[in-house]
Amino acid sequence: MLITNAAIKNRTTVAVLILFIICAGIWSYLSLPRETFPEVSIPNILVSTTYESASPEVVEKFVTMKLEEELSGIKGLKEMRSKSAEGLSLITLEFYPNVVIEDALQYVRDRVNRAEAELPDTEERKEPIIKEIDVAEFPIMMINISGTISPVRLKSIADRLEEELEKIPGVLECDVIGALDREIRVEFDPDRMVAYELTIPEIMEVVPSQNVNVSAGGLETPGMKFNVRVPAEFGDPDEVQMLPLAVRDGHLIHLTDIARIRDTFKDRQTYARLDGREAITVALKKRTGADIIPIVKKARIVVEQFRLHAPKGVAFEITLDQSDHIRMMLSDLENNILTGFILVVGVLVLFMGWRTSIIVALAIPMSMLISFLVIDAIGYTLNMMILVGLIMALGMLVDNAIVIVENIYRHMQMGHDREQAAIMGTKEVGWPVITSTATTLAAFGPMMFWPGVMGSFMRIVPITLTITLLCSLFVAMVISPTVCSVASGGARKRQGKGHHPFIKGYRHVLSWALTHKFLTLVTACLLLVGMFVVYGMFNHGQELFPQLDPNRGVISIRAPQGTSIHQSDALTREIERRIQPYRDEYELKYVISNVGSAGGSETMFGAIGGPYFSSITLLFEDYEDRKKLSADAIASIRRSLADIPGAEIKVEKEREGPPTG
Repeated sequence: MLITNAAIKNRTTVAVLILFIICAGIWSYLSLPRETFPEVSIPNILVSTTYESASPEVVEKFVTMKLEEELSGIKGLKEMRSKSAEGLSLITLEFYPNVVIEDALQYVRDRVNRAEAELPDTEERKEPIIKEIDVAEFPIMMINISGTISPVRLKSIADRLEEELEKIPGVLECDVIGALDREIRVEFDPDRMVAYELTIPEIMEVVPSQNVNVSAGGLETPGMKFNVRVPAEFGDPDEVQMLPLAVRDGHLIHLTDIARIRDTFKDRQTYARLDGREAITVALKKRTGADIIPIVKKARIVVEQFRLHAPKGVAFEITLDQSDHIRMMLSDLENNILTGFILVVGVLVLFMGWRTSIIVALAIPMSMLISFLVIDAIGYTLNMMILVGLIMALGMLVDNAIVIVENIYRHMQMGHDREQAAIMGTKEVGWPVITSTATTLAAFGPMMFWPGVMGSFMRIVPITLTITLLCSLFVAMVISPTVCSVASGGARKRQGKGHHPFIKGYRHVLSWALTHKFLTLVTACLLLVGMFVVYGMFNHGQELFPQLDPNRGVISIRAPQGTSIHQSDALTREIERRIQPYRDEYELKYVISNVGSAGGSETMFGAIGGPYFSSITLLFEDYEDRKKLSADAIASIRRSLADIPGAEIKVEKEREGPPTG
């Protein structure tokens, strides 16, 4: 073939190419950004509307249903789901994959603006928030801070940790979850208000006007222009107390004269606990395309510094680290490449000798290095879907090289010199090898057209397979023949008519099969039918991502509507108490409780929350470090909670697979 002939006649060029592939491939592998899942546009949009103090029935009737009526006819809409909770309306809009998400966002904004005229016109009803559901919204790391110190000091530590983590390159933002919100509470004295002839509406007009930043115009200097603002926002509770309200009988009346000012916290809406201790969670999110491994590494250093300087009794626990999955799969890939190389050499050396076997085995690292180059060039990151494709392709990388190098080896046994054997051997089997690769790629072709959000994730696997197998074809057609023409050892003479003991045995089996053609075909058909029968008898259904023994379990708790946050907290504490006997037996590492929210990954998108929703996350020791299955623990805990009355309790294991909105 022309490409093979050109490569063999320009060995020096090929040698330089090999050196370039090794250096550039290693560089690409080391510099490729690592992340858990690929950047995929999920055509889902969330519309959330806050209606403070409103019951779920009121929210549904006056907010959710009004918005649904307006959004129902939107262009490209596939499905609309809504939930109404106390003070909150959530509407999730799923669009068809071919819809441009920017256009969909504009459609939704227009319809929501149109519907706002029919929504309650009160201060309690806030403006609807419209946001695209993005994979980047999922946190890559969660740090739980717990301790015996006051909630104020705990929040201060969490805020400082948030500031330090957001300085790390590649970090998008950090969210502090479960902290108490500070509030300056003003409690009026009715008698004094009457005495000073003041009303609450009058006071409410004065207070906001004093709590503003005032623009003072601009200041120009040679070559520079500055905007000048006069800060007048309250910075201290004392400033609120001394706020002037009016003048009565020549005396200036301050807010403290008619009201009691308290520096306190808002009424508790949620509780968070780690192993029964009050806790605050800091959720870290990375920028799209940023490398997860160095971000997490630097974040761990920051957390460790805070741990060393924290007050006594304060604990920092990392309860989520998405980089662990990437590290594990990268380790598996590297181990598989090394193991595959050793096994290929070990098997082929029995038939073709050490030197030729190593030439074939070199197809594995060379194909992988070229694949890393291509993946880097097209802008992909090294994520779980890419790694799945690489690991799947690993077993097929030497197929083409084995066929071509074995044929070159055969020609050398026939007495041809190395260069002639390389050219003739590749020419004879070149097109069959190309055809074989094409049929393999065709088998994975339908995955390219997988519809929906899941298809956006899964089509990356066949793309990776295509890249890797085409790279292996290039190695087999260009690099392997060139190396054979230079480095292949002299072939041994044929060992008689049968060559090798294995081939002798194969000859006997093949001869018998050709002699008994009818019996051979009937046996093959019976085996095929038998496989279908056995599958029909023993199959357990189909699933895209098999449910392995997870490291996490989730207990979702839903009390009756109207349940107070304190009652939900008491219910959650009872469930925590029942979990305690299983901690040592099933090696439970952490028990993380969230009262007043649905918990789980949904909360990243503003999922349903309310005083009657709670969740408990069960975090087990790593699979390699525990003796019992987490699935057994989840089943045991489910049975122990079955008799708790007055609430809907679900105990489930962590879902496998990528997020699909």
